[in-house]
Amino acid sequence: MKVAEKLVPELRFPKFKENYGIFKIEALLTKYLDPVNVKETKDYQQIGIRSHGKGIFHKPFVTGGALGNKRVFWVKEKVFTLNIVFAWEQAIAITTSSENGMIASHRFPMYRPVKDLTCIEYIHRFFLTKRGKHLLGIASPGGAGRNKTLGQKTFAELKVVVPDLLEQQKIASFLSAVEKKIEKLTRKKELLEKYKKGVMQKIFSQEIRFKDENGKDYPDWEEKRFNEIVIKHRLGGNYQNSEIKTENPLIKMGNVNRGNISLSKVEYISNESEINPEDKIEYNDLLFNTRNTLALVGKVAIWKCELSKAYYNSNLMYMKFENNVFMNYRFNSYEGIKQLRRLATGTTSVAAIYTKDLLKLKFFMPPINEQRKISTFLEAIDKKIQAAQSQLTQTQAFKKGLLQKMFV
Repeated sequence: MKVAEKLVPELRFPKFKENYGIFKIEALLTKYLDPVNVKETKDYQQIGIRSHGKGIFHKPFVTGGALGNKRVFWVKEKVFTLNIVFAWEQAIAITTSSENGMIASHRFPMYRPVKDLTCIEYIHRFFLTKRGKHLLGIASPGGAGRNKTLGQKTFAELKVVVPDLLEQQKIASFLSAVEKKIEKLTRKKELLEKYKKGVMQKIFSQEIRFKDENGKDYPDWEEKRFNEIVIKHRLGGNYQNSEIKTENPLIKMGNVNRGNISLSKVEYISNESEINPEDKIEYNDLLFNTRNTLALVGKVAIWKCELSKAYYNSNLMYMKFENNVFMNYRFNSYEGIKQLRRLATGTTSVAAIYTKDLLKLKFFMPPINEQRKISTFLEAIDKKIQAAQSQLTQTQAFKKGLLQKMFV
C-alpha cells in the first residue's frame, strides 16, 4: 500500500484523522468463482441487477438446461456484483441471502470483500460517485450498447483511494440511514397518491358525498353538457419557439401533465414574435391538451404560476369554469380521463380532440358549494403529497452531496 498525501475527502467524521490509502481493486475485492453444476430438469430462480445501483430483482424461474453452467449461486453472504450495460449505465448491487438465485457470471462478475480491509457497502457506494462511474468507464472501453461489458482485468488494476475499515463502515452506515429515509419518504408519497386516487374515484362516482355547514345533504348531482358549464374557451397562438431563453416562456403540450404543469423542459417565444396578450396564463387557468399521441391527448392541468409569466400555444385550449380547481380534479378523475379518451381521433402517434366534440361531452356535476368542499378536500391531500415530494427531493440532493463530499 502506498500512503496518499493529503488525500482526504471534503467532508469527514471528526474522530478520523489518518490519511487515506491507495489500493488496487484486486487488493480490496476477490473474485467470486463458485460455479454450480445445475440439473437440466430442475427449476432455478434467476437474479437480475438494476442499473444505477438500484439493486436486485428476481427474474422468472428457468430450467437448468436453459441456464447451462455459466452461472453463480450465493447463500448467506454479501457479494458485490457489477457490470456496465446499455449506454454506460452502471449496474451494481450488493447481494444478500434474501436474493438467493442464479446469475450470469460473465455478465455480472461477483466479488467478495477482503476481510479486515474492505467494507462492501462502502465500495458499492463509491461506484455510485462521479469518480467511481468514471473508473467503471475506463474499465469498459469496448463494445456498444448492451454489448458494453466490464473489462475484468482492467477493473482489477484500477486504483482507488479509501480510508481504513472502521471509517468505511462509518460512512456506509451513515449513507444507509439516509437511504432508508429516502425509502420511507418515497413510500409515504406513494401511499398518499394511492389514497388520493382511490378517494377521487369514490367522490366522482358519488360513493362519497359531502354535507353542508348544517350537516345536511347537498342536492343531487345533475348531468350537464360541457357547453353549459364552460364560461370561456379558446386556443392559444401559433408561435415560433426555441430553447433560447427569452422573457416569454411558452407552455406546450409536453408541459401538461394530468393535473399539473411540468417545467422539466421549457421553450420560449422569440423576441421578434408578436404576442397576443390573451395568450398569457393567469393563476388557476385550466389548460387542455387538444393534440398529442393517442395515449396522451386530452390531458388537463391547472396553472399555479409556476413561472412569473408564460404563454400557451395553439395545441392547448384555455378553459374557464365557475370553479377551475374542481374541474381540474373532475377532468383528471378516472371517469373523466375515460370520457376524454373516447373523444380522441387519429393514429397512435398523432391524435386530436376537437372542440365540437368536447362541447357535447356530458358530466354529472355537484352544486357549486359541494364543488368547493371537494376542491378544498383534494387540495389538502395534494399539499401533503407536495410536502412529501419536497422532503424526498431535499433528501436525495443531500445524499448526492454526501457522495460528492465523503469520497475521494
